[in-house]
Amino acid sequence: MTNFTRKPAPPHLSVVPVRLGALDRPALLAHFKALEAEDRRLRFALPLGDAALEAYVERIDFEGDDVLAVHDESLRIIAAIHVARAGKAAELGLSVLPGHRGTGVGTALFERAIMRIRNRGLASVYIHCLAENAAMMHIARKLGMRIVREGGESDAYLELPPATAQTQWNEWVDDQHANAVRVIRQQARLSRALLGIFG
Repeated sequence: MTNFTRKPAPPHLSVVPVRLGALDRPALLAHFKALEAEDRRLRFALPLGDAALEAYVERIDFEGDDVLAVHDESLRIIAAIHVARAGKAAELGLSVLPGHRGTGVGTALFERAIMRIRNRGLASVYIHCLAENAAMMHIARKLGMRIVREGGESDAYLELPPATAQTQWNEWVDDQHANAVRVIRQQARLSRALLGIFG
């Protein structure tokens, strides 16, 4: 039986979801390629090879969809959630690298994605995954989603209230914080690189 007791986040990791753009495709692809075959199967319902992952990332529409990610201090993506729009609903797909699971990173990305979906005027969110994906179903239950299981697959649904001035403000604040953290980490990485060259 899987143990969902939350582990403390690593002390170096600040859980700050950042919205990705088209220029982040290589980093997102590296994240997916870092997943083992079984993790890829649970994330995509198929054990996708590298070529299929490359095609998937290339097809992502960063204008119509949203991709949110959490980075470590070296700016490697350790967790990502794809918010794919489908009319007035959105489908969520989550991946978290081993070593960072059970720390609350996945839940933080789900909560941030739901805020984004509300603020874009969408009415509902859903997850479609293999029924054996216990981690995904655990997060869905924690967020109060309605789960329907059929055969070897599960769907989870959540109706969303309309956006408010408060949710719009909260998202703006979160974006400013995320952008500031990202800049700080980029500067720190550059400083470390320069020290390696001239140190």
